[in-house]
Amino acid sequence: MQIFWYDDQKNVSNYFENIIKDGSVDQTSLIQNIIDSHIGEEIKVPTGTYLITHLNIPNGTFLKGEFNTIFKSFSDTNIIRILSSVNCLIENIHVLGANEIIRPKISGTQVGWYLDNCLSVTLNNCSASGCNDSGIKIKNTGAQSAPQYYKIPILNNFKAYRNYIGIKNDVRGEYCQLNGCIAGENHIGYFTGGGNNMASNCQFNRNQNGARIVGGVTDGVSYPNNSHASFSGCQFNHNIDESIRFENVEVGYMLNGCQFFDGEIIFKGKTKGVIINGSEGGTWSINSDSKEQNLITNSFFYTSPSGNWATTIIHKNNIGSGAIIEDNSSPSLDQTSLIFKARYDLFRTSNRGVNSWRSGGPHIFWGSKDIVVPPNKYVGYVLIRLENCNTTFEKECFLAAIDASTEICIDILAKNYLPEIINLDGVKYASIPVKKQFSTHIFFIAGVNRGASSSEAGMAYGRISSTNNFAYFSDRTPSLEQKITLNTSSINCELVICQDYK
Repeated sequence: MQIFWYDDQKNVSNYFENIIKDGSVDQTSLIQNIIDSHIGEEIKVPTGTYLITHLNIPNGTFLKGEFNTIFKSFSDTNIIRILSSVNCLIENIHVLGANEIIRPKISGTQVGWYLDNCLSVTLNNCSASGCNDSGIKIKNTGAQSAPQYYKIPILNNFKAYRNYIGIKNDVRGEYCQLNGCIAGENHIGYFTGGGNNMASNCQFNRNQNGARIVGGVTDGVSYPNNSHASFSGCQFNHNIDESIRFENVEVGYMLNGCQFFDGEIIFKGKTKGVIINGSEGGTWSINSDSKEQNLITNSFFYTSPSGNWATTIIHKNNIGSGAIIEDNSSPSLDQTSLIFKARYDLFRTSNRGVNSWRSGGPHIFWGSKDIVVPPNKYVGYVLIRLENCNTTFEKECFLAAIDASTEICIDILAKNYLPEIINLDGVKYASIPVKKQFSTHIFFIAGVNRGASSSEAGMAYGRISSTNNFAYFSDRTPSLEQKITLNTSSINCELVICQDYK
């Protein structure tokens, strides 16, 4: 099967010798006639600005521009149209619309490159600017037949700037490849509602919004077969509002080796299964109203995120100047979204034997400045691991929040509290409700009162090595605004800080 064919008997001529190249006179009919009359040939389009309304690209077209070859249009419509079952190759052509504005806020109907139900379209080193709908819009390239999966639109080094949307995969705009593309100074750099698309080594920088991935019904439009696509080695830097937004993306998305600097990462609506892996960035925020599980893993962000991201799973990352390590395992309890769940080396002040604990209140405490909850992160519960727990005895608990920078106690969350005892993966925990967020970085100190009798074996898990000694804080509970000084002697115990456990 031949996609392009060449007739050696025909001369590759300059058919544009008599075409006006200064953009002053509409040349649509003349250029369209050249294209229609030389299908299968390499049609060279010399440097110049060609004023047109729109062009229809027939099957078998091979257009090859030179440096600074521009098709300019004031028509508020689709300018270059590549439609049903068309195979074509186009190189070095720039489409200039009528609305070249940096990060425009108002949308219209002008599209630079319009691909609808096309096949095997390759655009090399092409570009679009000044279009108040999209620099390029791709529709209906999926859900047809099996051959469609290898007859796909390919954009190599495509540049889209100063459009409302730079690059748009519209409804069923699927199975496209974006390689080395650049979208900058658009209102939205890249928008996709189609699945199975792959973007590699692309830059979506300095837009109002870097990228927006949507699915389901979003803004009144139905996007079937959305998501399950990927970004690899892409940049989302210096975007004004959003770095990247996932909205109602229900079948997952994979991002590997990407950069995020400035702007929000947003998980919205029914979004689930988005995985950001091996990436890095800074001065960023995460905002999520999605109740599903999305994952950021094996990544480095040198500033801690702001925003509401309690429903996002954070796993094995290095975040912020304090190297906050957040490791979320997947618990067996239903609908559990943990923020932290791991054993750490915690701090103690002195030791006290098991049999010398005092009754009348919880005086055994531990905490760690390494387990720091960032500002504005919702904390539902703190779980304190128990050892030799006998649930027939009531065990009083204490919990306080400490400002990580000043070490001042800013909130007494539980005092003489009788907790619910829960079983998490075969281990018993005392559950203390918090149900709030804090405006500063905080860590927790916590304790469980064992009681007066050695027969009340409801001891908090805080054993040092194999001895019977536990972390001891004071002979009385801490008070509000008290400075909490923890030394550097370590003890192996466990706090679980979670959004919810039910």
